[in-house]
Amino acid sequence: MGFPAPFVGSRPIAAPPGRDDILPAHYFTNGKCVVSAWQLTPEEVAVINHNGGKIFVSVMSGETFFPTLVGSSESVRMMLLDYGKTFPSQPVEVIA
Repeated sequence: MGFPAPFVGSRPIAAPPGRDDILPAHYFTNGKCVVSAWQLTPEEVAVINHNGGKIFVSVMSGETFFPTLVGSSESVRMMLLDYGKTFPSQPVEVIA
């Protein structure tokens, strides 16, 4: 499972009251789009590399599938420009 990750331009958000199955996270919104970032464990990255790069996304919405974009910080930043403001470019991070 990925873990919520802070990013430049994001704000923290707590889990809903009584939901200990949801982690606190960080998000950015421009009023039309909401963005969050997720950090995968090295084991998850290995599985993704093994299955041809497929990433699976689950959205708790019930019956409807909302438009969802999964991508790099830059691809998401560029998409947001079509809908309003965007978050700053992210610094290069070295994974140790």
